[in-house]
Amino acid sequence: MSVKANKIDQKPFVFIIDEINRGEVSKIFGELFYAIDPGYRGNTKVKVKTQYQNLISETDIFHNGFFVPDNVYILATMNDIDRSVESMDFAIRRRFTWKEIEAKDAVGMWDKTIPEYKDEALKVMTRLNEAIEKTESLSKAFHIGPAYFLKLKDYNGEFQKLWDLHIMPLLKEYLRGIFDAE
Repeated sequence: MSVKANKIDQKPFVFIIDEINRGEVSKIFGELFYAIDPGYRGNTKVKVKTQYQNLISETDIFHNGFFVPDNVYILATMNDIDRSVESMDFAIRRRFTWKEIEAKDAVGMWDKTIPEYKDEALKVMTRLNEAIEKTESLSKAFHIGPAYFLKLKDYNGEFQKLWDLHIMPLLKEYLRGIFDAE
């Protein structure tokens, strides 16, 4: 007599780490770092045993070590102009797929928040980012994203106020220490 196991549909679970490059990755992941490696992920035969293994009861599924199931997705964000991005070594990079999100890819956030300003905001953001790319010592990585323009709601569409209070100070910070920055 053969026994047929029922297939269990697993719901996907998403674990989001915002600005992962600002933390110490070894502290964020700990022993989990090994278990998220593509060669070991979801593999119940290769389990990670931690220094705390003796605290897990014998009836627990992870008593003999743990693994990261295939239905757990880890998403991490980071700003690539942040100097802490340099600490992201190759061991970290190979465990993730990398997807760049450009400023223009996220303008949909304006649809509900600043619909009356979105056309002008797109023109301004595009011109500004083109100028940033042409500026020596800056690059596409320094683009001003659509989140800055959400403040137009608070300023009743006053682009000059947005410029004076948020964008100009950021640009000055980008250019600080660069010869002939004016």
